[in-house]
Amino acid sequence: MAIVTRFSRAIKDRVGRPKSTECVDGAAYLLLETYGPADRAMPGKVSQSLHLDRHHAAELKALLEQQFPGI
Repeated sequence: MAIVTRFSRAIKDRVGRPKSTECVDGAAYLLLETYGPADRAMPGKVSQSLHLDRHHAAELKALLEQQFPGI
């Protein structure tokens, strides 16, 4: 389990898409990547990548607003 302690914005020129994606080519999506602790075997290596299209970003937004009213 991980607790998010910081968000930072990064613009990537090229991002691979997972094989199970249902995104349409050219569709905008949000990429969230998590990184392990600094003392891990390969520091700076991405642990997980989450791709959200507009529909699923809206679902996440609704969940966040439900959990944290007024944000």
